[in-house]
Order: sequence, then structure tokens, then C-alpha cells
Amino acid sequence: MRARADLHVHSNLSDGVHSPSELLSIASDLNLGALALTDHDTIDGLVAFMNAEVHGGPIRIPGVEISTEYKGVEAHLLGFFVPTRAPKLVKRLKVLEESRRRRFPKMQNRLESEGIRLSDDDINQMLQGVKAPGRPHMAKLLIQRGYVKDIEEAFHKYLGKGKPGYVKKEYADIGKAINLLRSEGAVPVLAHPLTMRLPDIRSTLIELRELGLLGVEIEYDYQHLRLNVKPGEVQAIAAGLGLIETGGSDYHGDGAHRDLGSVTVPIRIVDSLRKAHEELRNGSSEAISE
Repeated sequence: MRARADLHVHSNLSDGVHSPSELLSIASDLNLGALALTDHDTIDGLVAFMNAEVHGGPIRIPGVEISTEYKGVEAHLLGFFVPTRAPKLVKRLKVLEESRRRRFPKMQNRLESEGIRLSDDDINQMLQGVKAPGRPHMAKLLIQRGYVKDIEEAFHKYLGKGKPGYVKKEYADIGKAINLLRSEGAVPVLAHPLTMRLPDIRSTLIELRELGLLGVEIEYDYQHLRLNVKPGEVQAIAAGLGLIETGGSDYHGDGAHRDLGSVTVPIRIVDSLRKAHEELRNGSSEAISE
């Protein structure tokens, strides 16, 4: 496994269960070669992630997953080799964080109209220490209070798009987010592209590459989303466009996603990301992908 890397995991600073150091310990036990922390809309866990004392642990890649929008469609943008101090990025992420916090009482009110009672104390306890609150936190509350049995049911009955408790969140423009990541020396990569459900993924990737996208997540398990996926479809497009081909488990520790280390890519992908990062940091006009 030392030859493998999991480049998509979440900590309890966003909607994961484990702390950054706990994630590293799990990865070390699995003998993973590299691990990227990619919390939703926050980099507050990166210092702890990079400084954690984990003996014999994996290569650590500081990252982020930004909530963006592309032509009215939600698109998640990963950034790799994000500086632990990135003031321009932090400023934009704080806007998204504040929007997430304003969204929570709106969901609470909508659920209340469905007869679901969640106290402010319940919510404050759930969100303690969380920098990027989202629907998974509300789902966990619904489970704790016995309204649903698991996260899948929570989304299916109450929190999914078009359901009674759904409230749209604020998104960053994907082009601006790509530029922002690049300006900080971070490598922009489109996460799980098939969740966008676009009719022509190739045209999308071409357009995003022209905006500065350098990679796309190829290895990803879409099974929990019940999507009809053609194996190798995105990989063939990415290879033809010269995009870095990343992948990961999207581990949250909540049972609704794959286990850490269950979806990986070769360790050489880390080298490709580092090379692109160094070129961005050095002001190269064209970062080279694998």
C-alpha cells in the first residue's frame, strides 16, 4: 500500500468524524503512501494535519474541497498543496463558512414545519468545533433524535434537493476559485465529475482546463450515489486532455462513504501534483500535468 495514495478525505473540521491526526493514524495503520486532507470550504485543519506526530505515517498533502458552481450546477473543486497560511483563500472560504452557518437555522425552521423539533442546544453541540457545517451534520442530528435510521434516509426524506428541509447553499464561481487556488500555488482539480450529471463531460473539462484546471478525480466510487457510471470514461478524456488523474475515498467516517484507503491512486500522482504546485509557486505560466 505504500505505493498508493488516498487523495480525498475529510476531518471533523468539516463533516468528517475523525480529527486530522486520527486520519493520519488510520492511514499509517493501512500503510498508505500518501494522504490528502480536503475538508469542505475550510483549511483550519491543515496545521494540525501537517504537524501531527504520527510515526511512520504517509506523505501529507494539505488540501481543500471548495463548493463551487459551473453553469448553475454544483461542482466541487479540490485544491492540493494548499499553504497552511493562504490569506486570500481564507478570506473567500470565510464567506462560504458564514453562509453555511446562516443556512443551518433555515433548515431547522423548514424541518420544524414538518414536525421535527431540534433545539438550539442540540445544534450548537453538534457544530462545536466545526468550521464548515452542512447537511451531514443535520442528518446526524436527525439520527440522534430518532427521526431517521441513517444518513441516506435523512437525505432521501428531508435534506436532499427538493425535500422539505433542503436549503440551497452559497457557491463560489468555479473560474474564480480555480484562479484563487492557483494564486496560492495550489493545484486545482475537479472532484467526482460525474456527480454533476452533465451531458458532455469532455466539453466541460475542456472549458475548465482553459480556465486553469490542472486535474480531475478519476478514481472515485459513485455507488453510494446510485449513478450509472461507465468505467474508464472520465479517465480516457482526462488522459487525452493532459489532466492529472487523481482519486480517493472521500472518507468521512460516517458509514455513508467508502473506507479510508479503499479508493486510491499510484503514488506517482503525488509527484505530478507536487510538480504542478512548484511550477505555480514559481510563477510558471503553464503548469505541466502528467
